[in-house]
Amino acid sequence: MRELVERLSRALGADRVMWGATPAQRTDWVGHVGGDVLAAVHPQTTDEVALVLRLAVASATPVQVQGGNTGLVGGGIPPSQDGVSDPLPLLLCTDRLTGISDTDPVTGQLTARAGTTVADVQRAAESMGWVYGVDLAARDSATIGGTVATNAGGIRVCAYGTTRAQVVGVEAVLADGSVVSDLRGFAKDNTGYNLVGLLCGSEGTLAIVTAARLRLWRPPP
Repeated sequence: MRELVERLSRALGADRVMWGATPAQRTDWVGHVGGDVLAAVHPQTTDEVALVLRLAVASATPVQVQGGNTGLVGGGIPPSQDGVSDPLPLLLCTDRLTGISDTDPVTGQLTARAGTTVADVQRAAESMGWVYGVDLAARDSATIGGTVATNAGGIRVCAYGTTRAQVVGVEAVLADGSVVSDLRGFAKDNTGYNLVGLLCGSEGTLAIVTAARLRLWRPPP
């Protein structure tokens, strides 16, 4: 396991691979406390996420994904070992996968990376004359990747639907490090599997979402 952490440190940089987890990373907002981790890693690109997963698979190391850690049911914190001798997991944090790109004020779409906060997306949408359909109290720390993974609803759900209704494209990394991506945002695309429908609400069991193409709404009068 030490070799895995050292390889990750060489690949990502020592400042983005930390032995163990901080108390904040192990505790959610209602006080659930998770178990230990081998290391916390902070990739900055989709390719780096893929690298982390490939190395983890090669060494049979489990991975726990954490976004803004704003959940209330312990889903974002490392699982408690409770005496089990399985390998400690890596904590893959998406906090440095940030940024908004490909904004389109005509069709009302933008692409947000997984670590971008809901509040940042809201501000970007408003600057274009649109509204993002998801809002919740944790907007300043809840991330797009986390809200996609949990299909978050929030206080606008009756007007605009859950997060699934806002996502028109997705980029994600599978457990073996393979990248699947379709961020074109086509309104009509009936070819192949519906990646958005599969990954929204999948809670990280199918893939790690690294970016999402989001639809926006005209502001109410």
